[in-house]
Amino acid sequence: MLITRRSAVSLLAARREELIESIETRLIWEGKKSRVCWFHPKVAAADGYLLMTLQLLTDSDVMHQPHYSESRDGGKTWSEKKPIPALERTVLGGGYEDVVSDVVPEFHAKTGVVLCLGQDVHYKDEKLIRPGEDRWIRYFVRKADGSWTEPKKLEFVHPEASQMMSAGCSQRYTLPNGDVLVPVTMLTNRPDHSVSTLLCSFDGLDLKAKKLGTILKLPVKRGLMEPSLTRFDGRFWLTIRSEDERGHFAVSRDGLSWGQLETHRFDDGSPLVTSTTQQHWITHSSGLYLSYTRRDAVNEKIFRWRTPTYIALFDTRRSVLVKDTERVLVPMDEAAMHGNFHVTNTSARETLVTLGDILVDKPFRGDTFVTTIRWRRDNGARTTR
Repeated sequence: MLITRRSAVSLLAARREELIESIETRLIWEGKKSRVCWFHPKVAAADGYLLMTLQLLTDSDVMHQPHYSESRDGGKTWSEKKPIPALERTVLGGGYEDVVSDVVPEFHAKTGVVLCLGQDVHYKDEKLIRPGEDRWIRYFVRKADGSWTEPKKLEFVHPEASQMMSAGCSQRYTLPNGDVLVPVTMLTNRPDHSVSTLLCSFDGLDLKAKKLGTILKLPVKRGLMEPSLTRFDGRFWLTIRSEDERGHFAVSRDGLSWGQLETHRFDDGSPLVTSTTQQHWITHSSGLYLSYTRRDAVNEKIFRWRTPTYIALFDTRRSVLVKDTERVLVPMDEAAMHGNFHVTNTSARETLVTLGDILVDKPFRGDTFVTTIRWRRDNGARTTR
């Protein structure tokens, strides 16, 4: 049998597809019947346990005090949700309040703590105000003894971030020396946002900005937002939410110097048609996957086609999604929307995807799910970096 370069690539994709042994989605908190919505569930794989942060959502982008839950059995069961101290809504008077939102916890191995990054958002009479500006990175720490620090602002001044610099909902990457590459969304005096990566040092308590990477822009509506970062095949990969019914990505050797913006496409040449929604990487040491939502016949009436959530192999040699590997990662449940989820490698054989869905009622209601990806072989990248 003659093995051409194209067939060799196809065989490689097939072998990588075999990495996934099974995908199982389980309900962990029911909210549709009880008319509540616990949203933004995100997990860090700490020493000996899993730590989840999440928030109650009552209206469009109306978040309440961040809570946390723990699992000691790999995500099968979770403790009662508890409020994180010092993160209560700040009452400013006149009906105005602030809260830290979009929190992403990740274990920082060098210091042994969980570093949590979010952004501050603002409300008046329970309505989001200044939705695209005056948002800044807030960070806090869950120490090894179980205590929490108060939130701090990450100080960084740049002309492209005069109105906003956010790291909410983004996958970041921790370097071997303990420095952290943080994907950021920025805004200045124009309607479209830009994205980049910010190199920071972290000593277990204080996060300090060191260097901003190449700034990527797409002047369509609100521009580029909510980038997520991983490293695979000797390169860094940034996947980016946008407003042109596409998802985009960029590639870098060092995580700071980014190449040109590229559009996510399948290997048959068709684009990934998605609508202003996050994508996230799922990284195994032997294969890179992308998780996303997209337009399909089953979801034409769903807002921004935000259900179901899919997964497909990303071929880093050709920078394309392999169409034949696409499968549903988190299935549809009624007309409930997806869109804000997180990925964590929790062991050598398992990766968790945590997701809260939404039915847009008053108040919002939705269920909270954990999807377990079981790998056929050990993952060298045991925890999400």
